[in-house]
Amino acid sequence: MEEARRVLERQYPAYDLSMVRTAFATGRFEITRRVRRHLYRKGWDPERISECVLSLGREDFHKSQEHRDRRGVWLDIYRAQWCGERHYVKFVLSEDTESFIVLTFCVDGEQH
Repeated sequence: MEEARRVLERQYPAYDLSMVRTAFATGRFEITRRVRRHLYRKGWDPERISECVLSLGREDFHKSQEHRDRRGVWLDIYRAQWCGERHYVKFVLSEDTESFIVLTFCVDGEQH
């Protein structure tokens, strides 16, 4: 039986925030099915994610986490106060490095 690998974390972002904002501002982001279902249940549209990401500041950075299955691939996690609530957003640069993939978007602490 293979032992589970410990997920590494670090306290600095993997992706330059200005690069992230530019990608989201130009629509270069994808949303997983799980995130899309959560948006639908909440009555939110994908534009909400873009608007939240565009509002991110360095102070909203929470941590970077290495992908569980892909060593060397980092996920940036932000906790942003936006629209009167703290949102939790996690994203990764796509394999083609042309866009970002949103892995999590929810009100912080909410089941999603």
